[in-house]
Amino acid sequence: MSKKRRVKQSFIAGALTSSAGVFISKFLGLFYIVPFTAMATQPNMHYYGAAYSLYDTMLMICSAGIPFAVSAMVAKYTSREDYKTALLVRKLSMSIMLCSGFLMAIVLVMFSGPFAEFSSSQTASEENIRTLQNVICYLSLSLFLVPFLSAYRGFYQGLKDFVSYGFSQTLEQLVRILMLLGLGAVCVYVLKLDNIWAVRMAVFSTGLAALVTILYFVMHDRYGYREIKELASVQESEPADKKDLIKEMIAFGLPYMMMSILGNSMNIVNTLFMQRELTEVSAEMAQLYYSIVQTNCNKLTSIPQVLAIGFSTGIVPHLTTNLEQKDYVQLKRNVLAALNTVCYIGLPLSFCLFALARPIYSLMYGSTYLEIGTEALMYSSLLAVTGTISPITTSMMMSLRYRRRCLEFLAIGFVMKFITFFFLIDWFGYTGAITSSAVTGFVIIVLNLSYIQKKHQISYKSFYRNLIVIAIGLISMNGAFVVLRWIGIDGMGSSKVMDIVQLGIIGILGVAVYFFTTAFFQLPQRIFKMSLTKMAGKLKRGKK
Repeated sequence: MSKKRRVKQSFIAGALTSSAGVFISKFLGLFYIVPFTAMATQPNMHYYGAAYSLYDTMLMICSAGIPFAVSAMVAKYTSREDYKTALLVRKLSMSIMLCSGFLMAIVLVMFSGPFAEFSSSQTASEENIRTLQNVICYLSLSLFLVPFLSAYRGFYQGLKDFVSYGFSQTLEQLVRILMLLGLGAVCVYVLKLDNIWAVRMAVFSTGLAALVTILYFVMHDRYGYREIKELASVQESEPADKKDLIKEMIAFGLPYMMMSILGNSMNIVNTLFMQRELTEVSAEMAQLYYSIVQTNCNKLTSIPQVLAIGFSTGIVPHLTTNLEQKDYVQLKRNVLAALNTVCYIGLPLSFCLFALARPIYSLMYGSTYLEIGTEALMYSSLLAVTGTISPITTSMMMSLRYRRRCLEFLAIGFVMKFITFFFLIDWFGYTGAITSSAVTGFVIIVLNLSYIQKKHQISYKSFYRNLIVIAIGLISMNGAFVVLRWIGIDGMGSSKVMDIVQLGIIGILGVAVYFFTTAFFQLPQRIFKMSLTKMAGKLKRGKK
């Protein structure tokens, strides 16, 4: 096998490994949301969603894109065999993250009141505003610890150690869920406190989970980067100057920070304006719509979106290495490999959310708000598509060092979101907020891919042909769903157990029809570079 072929497989394997870790963490998240919603009650869930939207934005600001910069810089210097500088990058990034996290936690507490007031419905009571402010303050521990944790992850991402990266995601989520449910149950069921305490414990658990994951990396350090330390100890040349590295880190990081903020503009706009603009309904209904869209549906759409996290994680060091080595042929292959793999796996997952919205929402959240939830999830399936592909194309642009142009495209997307949000929500109600986000994501995808094509003469013809085959597979999958409904298997049985069994049957048969339909056109064989016999053999042996 050629070196280039091994590199390509390494990229796909690394990205899928990274995605697997995040997928497990998101999958675990699906199970906690049901008992958590029961403890907190659906009306209180909007506090959870609004607080996390502010937290995500402030986390992006205090991180300043440093984790992405660390990943790119570590990949860059290790490819040059400058291991002393790679270790110095790690040390500097951890110091910066610790200080910025502390400062931003203070800012979060100071401005929690104004944010809570502005993001609430115009008819919200003073008590509701104070409750949201209190929930926001509970996130200060997370804002202090998570940036420091992200520096660890950035370092191992740069070393292409996607196993520890993915495991840390799973560990963090598992600890958070156990803390969230455990502390929430003690407060609500044992101490008989108000249901809002379940939300408070949920946001507080994020910081506790980050602390446990940091301890994991501390232990992993004992052997996780022993090789690079040994290589640094025998390196004769001196590391780069600290001031130059800080400047380089800022030059790398600030565009990533702006990328993250602009890329998250859809959630920012929804959080700030959605409840305020739903003037034709009561404050309680506005809160309900917001919590269903931003919490319930986002939990489900995040499942296919884990591919974006995994492939964005994998593509940064690989494209950086391709540029450093001027291996433009492999660069093109990596770009197409990422697009083909993500669409082949992500589109059927997103389509299932659309075609099976009613039984999925009923299974996860019950029948109390089933009609609203079904409609919201069907619209949100569009975000599952754009939210999976858009971040990957943005990471490609940043890794290929088209940072200024990438930020321009994201700014265009922000303007598109801001403009379309108000008249779409005015015309269609709460679903207008979802539609405006989908339009924004699609515009960013088109702009990014067009620019990459122009700069690197990448032909997307094979990618477009693959999309046609994927569409045929999705139509066949939907045909299987229709047939199953005709014979009475619709995922809406008389009990939760029957619902799970029926949805399992529907999902397995649907995926099987999709796979074998696309395999007839040789699509998975081309994407994964192996025959069906070899795929079956690997699955049978349990190998990746």
